[in-house]
Amino acid sequence: MSSVDFDATRARLVELYKLLYKVSVSRKNEITLGQITDNLNDVGELGSFERRTFYKDFLLLNEITNLDIEYSKSSRTYIIKRKDELKKSELTIIINAILSARFNSETETRSLADKLYTFSGLPKMPDGMHYIKNRVKLGDDKDTLVKIDFIHNAINQKQKVLFDYQKYNHMKNYEVIRRNCLVSPYKILWNNDKMYLVGNFSGNNFSHYRIERICNLRESKEKQININEIIGYGKSFDEAEYLRKMTEVSSGKPERVVIKFKNEKLGDIFDTFGKNVCIKADKDGSFTLDDEIFVNKKLIHWILGFGDSAEVLKPAQLRSKIEEAINAMGKIY
Repeated sequence: MSSVDFDATRARLVELYKLLYKVSVSRKNEITLGQITDNLNDVGELGSFERRTFYKDFLLLNEITNLDIEYSKSSRTYIIKRKDELKKSELTIIINAILSARFNSETETRSLADKLYTFSGLPKMPDGMHYIKNRVKLGDDKDTLVKIDFIHNAINQKQKVLFDYQKYNHMKNYEVIRRNCLVSPYKILWNNDKMYLVGNFSGNNFSHYRIERICNLRESKEKQININEIIGYGKSFDEAEYLRKMTEVSSGKPERVVIKFKNEKLGDIFDTFGKNVCIKADKDGSFTLDDEIFVNKKLIHWILGFGDSAEVLKPAQLRSKIEEAINAMGKIY
């Protein structure tokens, strides 16, 4: 084969792959041999070729690319599929996760779902995927994706970030509760339909911040603190373990917490902390949770929600706070 013929063959294969890939992501992922020939003839400078030339090209592309090319005798067309394409069941899981994400605005949610739906090439929206109006959202933050990209870039550049932190007031509007937070960012984690930035704000502790509550995010010239200065050198950050201990926006180190629960609450504990949580069965049919957890107001409210089905045994300070909360409620009711 001459160099001219080789270049023409290579150019034809490239253009053929580009054409067939475009067909594979279209909603009608089929094409006739005549349409293939016409499209390549329109490109030009691919040399002369016959229809039988494509049979060898199809075999080669089937072998070395991510395309699956099959001929349908009934429709007399070539069906083009991607070997790595998402299955309907896989797409259902992904899109429903996006739809249920509370940190994203309605506009961004719809846009992301539409992109995945189009990319899948499925002829219709798979069963189980529905836009539900008035889903509970954590605001109308249209900059969520921008903030995520910004934080990822800071993590890669090993730079600190500056931002203000906000929460809702009784007028249902955000108000800033902390300004100029200078944080070394390490991870972005998704937990209970909320997206969190995990980083270091002060001391040798981790803090986490909800992405939709971060505002006025900006660059800092300071280098981030090496994460190994917090977790120790030679160790890695255990995301699953951190998420298991996390209950809400907090900072500091987790404490050992011991709580006695009635047995019927076991499922609730697994739902919150996962099955790796440390528990032991008691002789009276109850069970005891004995693990390290961030102690904060959210944890206190969570415990109070169990009523007389939960009793805090340790630490003493947490038990006292529960007693104070119960006494305060008693004065109201």
